[in-house]
Amino acid sequence: SPASVAVRRYTPDMVIRRWIGQMAIVTGASSGIGAAIAEELAAGGASLVLTGRNAGALGDIAARCRDAGSQVSTVVGDLTEEAVRRRVVEAALDEGGVNLLVNNAGISMNARFTELAPDVLRRIMEINFFAAVDLTRMALDSLVEHHGRIVIMSSITGLVGTPTRTAYSASKHALHGFFQALRVELRDASVGVTIVCPGYVATPIRERALVADGSEQGRDQAAGRRMLTPEEVAQRTLDAAWRRRRLIKLGRETKLARFLSLVAPGKLEAILDRATR
Repeated sequence: SPASVAVRRYTPDMVIRRWIGQMAIVTGASSGIGAAIAEELAAGGASLVLTGRNAGALGDIAARCRDAGSQVSTVVGDLTEEAVRRRVVEAALDEGGVNLLVNNAGISMNARFTELAPDVLRRIMEINFFAAVDLTRMALDSLVEHHGRIVIMSSITGLVGTPTRTAYSASKHALHGFFQALRVELRDASVGVTIVCPGYVATPIRERALVADGSEQGRDQAAGRRMLTPEEVAQRTLDAAWRRRRLIKLGRETKLARFLSLVAPGKLEAILDRATR
């Protein structure tokens, strides 16, 4: 991370072992926020099913979680494939069921809509929205049985549509609509649904963002600015999930953008337009 990135010091004594006896699924666990959530859960006593596409990186995270005393299973694969989603849920069910489902896996993009290949839009929706929805469907009976918790890793773009992020914004807005409705449907089952909206986080997501033709951007256009750390996002996400909070906004830019979208949408649009030219 750049030297100018703000880092909150994170120490083991901050961990509360409140997840003992809980089985958690974490998607996108091979790097960034997903990896930090996995390690936080392991330190908190949870058993884990971790999934990601990078076998080596996922294995490294799993090893660190095991060193923290966690029982860990891994599933390497692309969550847009039904067979992979089924393997993830079955791995958790084999160990007693699902107490916590963290839908974190996702991919970003950076291109104007007029230049965006149609298959890129569909790919973003498949990974960010449909995979999370179907994984939730597969795990739902067990989550209801255990009065469990669902975490949705959204973004500032889930609250405010952002130019050059049309597909990404669409996928995150879709998550909000779906899981807000599902939360109401699950009220009697006492299943918590927490939506998390971070701003800029020091992860590889911007380097891996897709450009107009579907190739990876290969650079972080936000490098050098103040960012949240994955560890801070993980800690605050899991605290919110434990408390069954509905929505949390992380980062000053997220809170400001949300405020302006409500009281001065024209001003917000002008700011976003200038920022992406």
